[in-house]
Amino acid sequence: MTYIEQLGQFELKTIQLNGVQQSYRESGHGKTLVLLHGISSGSGSWIKQLQNLSQHFHVIAWDAPGYGLSDPLTTDQPNATDYAVRLKNLLDQLNLKDIILVGHSLGALQAAAFASLYPEYVSDLVLANVAQGYQGFEAQKQQEVFEKRPKMLKELGAKGMAESRGPNLVAHASHDAMQLIEIVMQGISLKGFTDASYLLAYDSIQSYLTQQQPNIHMVMGMSDGITPATDIEMLANSYALDHRYQIQDAGHLSYLDQPKQFNQILFSLI
Repeated sequence: MTYIEQLGQFELKTIQLNGVQQSYRESGHGKTLVLLHGISSGSGSWIKQLQNLSQHFHVIAWDAPGYGLSDPLTTDQPNATDYAVRLKNLLDQLNLKDIILVGHSLGALQAAAFASLYPEYVSDLVLANVAQGYQGFEAQKQQEVFEKRPKMLKELGAKGMAESRGPNLVAHASHDAMQLIEIVMQGISLKGFTDASYLLAYDSIQSYLTQQQPNIHMVMGMSDGITPATDIEMLANSYALDHRYQIQDAGHLSYLDQPKQFNQILFSLI
């Protein structure tokens, strides 16, 4: 079966959170594993986790605000806490606590903010292929980061953006992977993409980390050209975070490039 065919097995669900619609995919039973995707992805990006972890975990893969069928945020200048509050509302509605929280790329920034605000919900925090954010950079650089992706979506559309950006996200740009990336990108609204770009440009994961947090696990793809492993090692060093995992032959979407290696890290946390 192709990734797209596999994805059809996991319904895109919606739930109302105080009048706000939130979408997610769900599988399995056991310890709850919550997956937060990056800026160019969505709940469907986690197909190999929804499928292969369901015998050991209760897997929840959300669509960030403005992605999938999730309503966007109401603010035009969000920080990671805005996403964290939405996630808390979802978990409360589903009556979930004591979770393993996995954030990938920009989702790692959102996950770090959630764990900082609501530590009682999180038993382990996995930060993969971390997008650290550009808070503190020169204003011109921040503006470039903010404008780049929404402009690409407006000019190219989801299909064109997938063709342009997709091969940079993976170490192995197979037809199957490119199809999945395109389908998932079709679920990104311009408002959601613009908000996420603002978050990337003006917030920083350093705002939400503290020294020697014992339950943080840092994951890096050794062929990641977007968030290089060396940058993640430096981040881990600066906060004395000792749980580090290197995924060989994996690009930015390490969980899609090498799902067995990625999933094994999560199995080790049970």
